[in-house]
Amino acid sequence: MDQVVQEATRTALLELCRSGSPIVREENANEVIAVAARRWRSFERRSAKRSGDLDARTEDLAKGLREHFEGRTHLVGPLMEDYRFVAGVLATEFTQRI
Repeated sequence: MDQVVQEATRTALLELCRSGSPIVREENANEVIAVAARRWRSFERRSAKRSGDLDARTEDLAKGLREHFEGRTHLVGPLMEDYRFVAGVLATEFTQRI
């Protein structure tokens, strides 16, 4: 990921942090970006039979973030909506820049 994408994505995540996101903190923003970029780039390889539309990729990204940051994914509950929101912001950045 080039520096421009990294900085734009980090800026978007830090805004979420300032807005009270329970997912993104200033100290984990770079980790969120790294995990999300890897998941985003591997979607087509992992999901050959599924639709590659933006909604499917965003949901896959949200699930990937949840799997990485939560020890017990089945207990996430309503927090999954926050993962989906963060994934939507990341998807917007990635489709504009990657």
